[in-house]
Amino acid sequence: MAYCGPRGIPLSAFLRWEQDDQDAALAWSGYEARRCSSCGTHPDEGPRHVHINVCSGCVERDRAAGDEAAKVRGAHIHLAGGTSASCPRCTAERKANSG
Repeated sequence: MAYCGPRGIPLSAFLRWEQDDQDAALAWSGYEARRCSSCGTHPDEGPRHVHINVCSGCVERDRAAGDEAAKVRGAHIHLAGGTSASCPRCTAERKANSG
């Protein structure tokens, strides 16, 4: 059932498969079970190294999360296109808060 259940395959249907097909499915399942649950690496795979990609949008989102959003319950951070100087919402908020 560990193979069938997560895939929605009725056990009775699985048991009707050819024995070679059942064996292959269970062997594959056993192989995949050895993958790291965190990064997906399998012990039989070769060496790995890491690349770090920095997204400017994520940098800005994380900066906001650490500053303003952390102070407001229920706040959600959204990335908007362009600069804040060209954004109608930002312009309206600056105008409303400057008075």
